Amino acid sequence: MKKCFLGIAALMISMMLINCPAAAEETAGDPIILEITNRSAERDNVTVTLEKAIAERRSGGFNYTLSGTIENNSDEGIMQVIYTFAFYDENGEKFRSFAEVYDEEETAIPPHTKISFLHDDVRWGLQSVPVSAAIDIGSVKTETELPPVTLPKTGDYLYKVLGDDKLMNIVEEPPVEISFHIDQGGYGRTAAFKSGEQLDKLVDLLCGIRIGEESNEWVSDNYNWIDLVWDDGSETVISLNLHSLEYQAHSNIHVYALENLDPFWSYAERYLTEDE
Repeated sequence: MKKCFLGIAALMISMMLINCPAAAEETAGDPIILEITNRSAERDNVTVTLEKAIAERRSGGFNYTLSGTIENNSDEGIMQVIYTFAFYDENGEKFRSFAEVYDEEETAIPPHTKISFLHDDVRWGLQSVPVSAAIDIGSVKTETELPPVTLPKTGDYLYKVLGDDKLMNIVEEPPVEISFHIDQGGYGRTAAFKSGEQLDKLVDLLCGIRIGEESNEWVSDNYNWIDLVWDDGSETVISLNLHSLEYQAHSNIHVYALENLDPFWSYAERYLTEDE
């Protein structure tokens, strides 16, 4: 299983074992078994089911353990499934979402087969108290549908090479919101731009970012991302490994230096606020 925050528009998960007040009263270290508001999702003859979602308090935030199944109900092998999790607080407000990818290169899920998934030690920094989780499916690719790998080239514009139609059309139809998130070792900060000159400025700066050389720089505790929301409510998420692009081609992750990222980063950084 590999994490993926690539321009994915669909992002972002039954039994109720605790109520909302109980979640807020949990003491440090006690596990919180989350309500699952959307237990399963179906797309293109694939069903992903979230069977258990657990949050555990840690210093400055929560760790999550998520388990369930992916079932291929079709007559073809399934090479890739992108499925998304979302987390909600006691007011029903979504405060976190992320995507996972089943993509095992040459190993497809055989027809009419169910496999299990387990994601543990998923963590963020300071945040709302988690109460419920939901699951959804972003996309499904069969053995014949999975496209050949095409890697970015030095000098390409970032918004043109991520394989997202809405992102490629950003100049003609810009997003209605952009969020820039920095997570440094679990300490999260976010800047959100929803309208006006600030959003327009950020779109212009984003369109100026280009792909640089493939990089050996790799960090494990500084996962940052740019989240774009379009007028139909769909989302595109660009994952950054520190200041570099984290680009996933099937199961392999490539890291590319980014040219002209600094103006975008510096502008957005002025508006960062700590995550709750």
